[in-house]
Amino acid sequence: MKTLLTRKIFWIILTLLHVVFMGKQLFIHQTMLQDSKEYLYAAKNIIDTQTLYSWDLKKEFNPDYLTKRPFLYPFIIAIVKLISLQNSFWFLFLILAIQNCISLYCFSALEKILKVKKLLPNYFLMLVLILFTPAQLIYANLIMSEIWLEFILILILLILILKPLNVQNIILLALLAIAAISLKPVMLFLTIALPLLTLVLSKQRRVLIISLSLIPLIFAYTISKLNQSRTGYFQYSSISTYNLLHYNTYSLLIHTQGITKADAIIDSISAEAALKQDYSYAQNMKAVACKDLIYNHFFTYTYLHTRGILFCLLDPGRFDIIQFFDLPHQEQLVYETSKQNNFTRLLNTFFNPFGLVLGVLFLVNMLKILAILRFLFSKSISLIDKFLISFIPIGILLLTGPIGSSRFGLPFFPILVLAILLQFGTTKNEINS
Repeated sequence: MKTLLTRKIFWIILTLLHVVFMGKQLFIHQTMLQDSKEYLYAAKNIIDTQTLYSWDLKKEFNPDYLTKRPFLYPFIIAIVKLISLQNSFWFLFLILAIQNCISLYCFSALEKILKVKKLLPNYFLMLVLILFTPAQLIYANLIMSEIWLEFILILILLILILKPLNVQNIILLALLAIAAISLKPVMLFLTIALPLLTLVLSKQRRVLIISLSLIPLIFAYTISKLNQSRTGYFQYSSISTYNLLHYNTYSLLIHTQGITKADAIIDSISAEAALKQDYSYAQNMKAVACKDLIYNHFFTYTYLHTRGILFCLLDPGRFDIIQFFDLPHQEQLVYETSKQNNFTRLLNTFFNPFGLVLGVLFLVNMLKILAILRFLFSKSISLIDKFLISFIPIGILLLTGPIGSSRFGLPFFPILVLAILLQFGTTKNEINS
């Protein structure tokens, strides 16, 4: 049985795709998201004032920006800026070159895992999965932390699958978990998941290994205390409260009250909090108001949250493509077309050339979901492999919230590719036959 695509051709094509997307950013049009600007300001302030603050210090001070962006990616940007002597072009070239190499490595790592499983990758299938997941190439070429988190997560998986759970490797896992939560607050679930994982999997020196697995939890608590000393409010990141108000609660209110009333309620909560001189009191007030609204519509919110998980898996990358290629977006974003639950407007966005592309990507995502379900129920894959491969994607998906998008699922995309390749990889005997 001959392969449809050789390893050499696969890597040539994949490398060229990364080069093309990188070239677009360097020489045609540099896309800059709001998040990107905040990361760049955070790096600038680290260099200039040794302060982690993710906005322009010359503008009105907002305590949210002291903790909104965890420190690791701004520090990476700051280091690259210093290496490039703060030359704009060479900075962008260097940071994107590193991120593209990281992106490529994540798929090289899959080869290592499949080799241990005595399987040869289906390179044609792997290339198709990447081609129909445009977010991979897009976020490798944006000033965003998604690709770095993807890299950290694949390293965690490599250790879990390929290495014994001894003292040395649990220390490595703890450090990688710290890196993950230092990139994205959503990864805080690892502070609980890692101790539970070691509790189940460790066989020797259990007390020491489980104790070491608590290091990320201690780190998260320490950062929260440091943030309390800076802002007066105990929190790991202000983005949690921001998302709770402007995404989770706002989506619920749009669904239950309509957009006009939802805007009024959110504005009212924000205005009342702004009147408070005490930042801690204001943050707590917003959190309590949001939680009360969610608890009062618990079943509706549960439905919206579950729908967000599905959106995360099915989203064809509408936002990513529109932003990266600077396309008109008012009628194209799910967020816009979801307002007032106008499902008809959402469907109408597919009836144009760009919409047809999105439709194809959507259908491929449906096939991905079917392949993932097949993986979960496969008898040929061990329960331990299913568990190790699934727990990170499940953790992220459960915390996605009502506004699910492909961007939220990108960090675990190579893990999903692995789950699919394990079902369709071939042995050397099958290749030679």
